[in-house]
Amino acid sequence: MLLFVVYAMLVWYGSLRGRRRLSGYAVWIGGVLFLLLVNRLPLELARAYNFVEYVVVFRVLLYPYIALVGCVGLFLVRLPIDLPRGELHCKACRYDLSDLKHEVLSGEPCPECGATIEEAKSRAGRRLARKRLQNRNRKEPDELPGLSVEYAGSAADEPDDSARDDHQER
Repeated sequence: MLLFVVYAMLVWYGSLRGRRRLSGYAVWIGGVLFLLLVNRLPLELARAYNFVEYVVVFRVLLYPYIALVGCVGLFLVRLPIDLPRGELHCKACRYDLSDLKHEVLSGEPCPECGATIEEAKSRAGRRLARKRLQNRNRKEPDELPGLSVEYAGSAADEPDDSARDDHQER
């Protein structure tokens, strides 16, 4: 039963990942066609081995599943790409740069990934910016100078010798 859930999630993921593109439609159509083929296969096997009455139960369960996978897949493949046209955003990381228009157009890098507009125009530049962002996220965070806490132990905090002796006697 888990196989049906995993299959539906894979079709939906492929449809969402390739939304509004040919690859998304191909995943959606291929996923539904495969389910229709799976729907046809038990009927052929049942005719060959004479147990047609059991196929009805399988089909009763499979038709709503095909409809669910197909409808949700169509919905996901038809979703608009999340970037509205006309606004300024980084092509490497999709960070909204509309408030930083003058700085970015003058050649400064994106504050999120560090890619310049010229660098983000090419695929290799976007890949370089993504790797730079991943490396920056993997590093240990720098300590904030105003928030560092240092422990200055006092004599009252240190255990005295009598407490150690009491502990050893127990």
